[in-house]
Amino acid sequence: MTNVHTLNDINKGDGSFKEVGQRLGSAYEQELKEKLYSALKSKAEINDLSEKLVDKYNEQEKEFENKASQLIASTIKVRFQLISERKSHSESQRELEARYTAKIKSLKFNIKTLKREATLAQKASSADKIKILSLKTKVRELEEDLVQSDPKEIDSLRLELERVKENLNSKEYTIECMEKGIEATHETTKLEKNNKVDSQPPPMNNLSQLGSEGTPSTLNPSQIISIGGAEAVPLLATAPIVTSSSILLMLIYSILTLVLITIICLMARKWWNSWKKDD
Repeated sequence: MTNVHTLNDINKGDGSFKEVGQRLGSAYEQELKEKLYSALKSKAEINDLSEKLVDKYNEQEKEFENKASQLIASTIKVRFQLISERKSHSESQRELEARYTAKIKSLKFNIKTLKREATLAQKASSADKIKILSLKTKVRELEEDLVQSDPKEIDSLRLELERVKENLNSKEYTIECMEKGIEATHETTKLEKNNKVDSQPPPMNNLSQLGSEGTPSTLNPSQIISIGGAEAVPLLATAPIVTSSSILLMLIYSILTLVLITIICLMARKWWNSWKKDD
């Protein structure tokens, strides 16, 4: 087996081998030099490549750090936006709740007021119906008296009776309009109650009694006033004080009717007294 020598062994002395069997050819030495040179060159290339890779890795790491910082900043920004949006949403929700609460309260108050007005209007309507019945009775009595009277007086009294009948007809028409208005008010109240308000308003108790407004509850027989032989119902006992315009019109009609009945009764009594004197 041949011995293997390195370049250090070759370079010893004057570069020649003195011992037998230790010669190294120049071709083989040249090949080793080339291989060593190529190895050193490849090592330098590897070092350059590794430096480039390290630089590239550092650049990518910096880029990743920048992206991470940007993502963190954007996340913080989005979080602040969400917080501000939640605050604004909660504030708007509170405003809406306050607004709708006030609206519901006003609707409840309106429903209570409408119910009270409807009840008072029903009372006024019933009182006016009683008054109309009493007036019709008096008209029949006057018609019976007119049958036994003189033609001239009969004509004059007939004209007065026609006026009274016209007033009665207008009164009945007013009552019909009021009843229709009451029905429409009830329907409107039910619709508003079903659509806008969930809870029922508190019931109105003791409406049939005398309230703080001074509204009479029922018509007592002692409250009927006799005027010239004809019984008339007082105004305060039959007309409740209501702010509605229809109730005011009814009060005016009631006053005019009472005045007209008083005049007719006075004329009838005067005619009756004169007829007795003539007999």
